[in-house]
Amino acid sequence: MLGITISAGYGAGGSAVAPQVARLLGLPLLDRAISSAIANQLQVSVTEAETGTVTRSLADRFLSLLVPLAGGVLGAGTDAAPPDAVPLADDAAAFREQAERIMRNSMSAGAVVLGRAGAAAFRDDPGVLRVRLFGPVEARITQAARVAGIDTATARQRQPEVDQAREQYVRRLYRVSVDDPALFHLQFDSTALPLDTCAELIVRAYQAFAPS
Repeated sequence: MLGITISAGYGAGGSAVAPQVARLLGLPLLDRAISSAIANQLQVSVTEAETGTVTRSLADRFLSLLVPLAGGVLGAGTDAAPPDAVPLADDAAAFREQAERIMRNSMSAGAVVLGRAGAAAFRDDPGVLRVRLFGPVEARITQAARVAGIDTATARQRQPEVDQAREQYVRRLYRVSVDDPALFHLQFDSTALPLDTCAELIVRAYQAFAPS
């Protein structure tokens, strides 16, 4: 398999760096589309796919059956689970299996995967460069505010929530920490460099790393 997985803490610039890496290498990018595909395959909501767990109660799942008949009267949004959604016997294993199937299918021809515990999924695969972007919390908050065009207070509120959600997802599906250095070939502070430079560094590393 060939490709790159990029893991990034909140504000580390993963959403800006990963698309540029994919563009420079001429590879497809997989990010949120993975969650949408998992949600469709497992008949759960996108939010449940992103957290790797089924969170709806039995009553909520029952109400989801009524959504198509209610014509939106119940106020369900686009994140509502499909009407035939059912509980999963082992949701963590099911989410992991579906995510890996999607990522591996793409990696067979080369791809850049952002998030979704890609480093853990491909930790034993030669040819897949596993990258981690990080930085001091305050620096990441400042960068997040600038990149997302939001105020610093909002970024500061989101930081612990997003970082914790990512940690819980990786630990739930793979029983490892998202910050485990053993998962990565390349780690660097992406708040200390321009994001364009970060993308170029990853491209150069991959070109040196990938089998000829």
